[in-house]
Amino acid sequence: MGRLHWLVKIFIKRKATFKFGITVVSKIKIFLLFLPIFLIASGGYDNGTATGKGQFQLDLTWNPFDQLDFGQSYVVMSYGLTHRLDIHGYISHHTEGYETWYGGIFYQFLKTKKIDLATAVGIRRKFNEKLIHVFAPQLLYTIRLNDNLYLGGSFVIVNNQNPEDRFGIAVDVGAFYRLKYETKRIESISIGISGFHPATWKPDTYFLPTYSINIKFK
Repeated sequence: MGRLHWLVKIFIKRKATFKFGITVVSKIKIFLLFLPIFLIASGGYDNGTATGKGQFQLDLTWNPFDQLDFGQSYVVMSYGLTHRLDIHGYISHHTEGYETWYGGIFYQFLKTKKIDLATAVGIRRKFNEKLIHVFAPQLLYTIRLNDNLYLGGSFVIVNNQNPEDRFGIAVDVGAFYRLKYETKRIESISIGISGFHPATWKPDTYFLPTYSINIKFK
């Protein structure tokens, strides 16, 4: 939370504003107000749009001090090998006291003005165990509503090491807003709020709320 308040102070000094008259600071303050609601970080990641050749993106989610016992903190990383092909992955800290990592290859096969679609394949495992989960097949999507607002998410089949032993389908759907912020090194910053259904989750409600702060570098 301290870092986010620090960002707010920077934006105040720069007096960055949106064209429609609502300051960046006001938007971030609203986000901070509702942040505790969205701290159930569950591991949803990515959408259907490639990062871009030679570009790097970080998506950040923090469950502060493991306050939510079924939440996670994680960092998602993507790097564009071409305009359609990425390597991507994440590192996640679980409140149960262990960490997992995921690594894979991402390919965007459809690019239009309104819709992007991609597929990916990858593996996930715990740092201290040899058990491997295979994420395949995957369908990832982006639906652009306007220049700053878009929907994104994924459908991922999670398999055990034996392809015939499936855990189920992980579903992620979210709304993302791109802030009017750019520097020499940062192309964009987006804030996302999502609903995520892990493949192994059996709760009373189908979706868990999540959030992420997405930073794309030039």
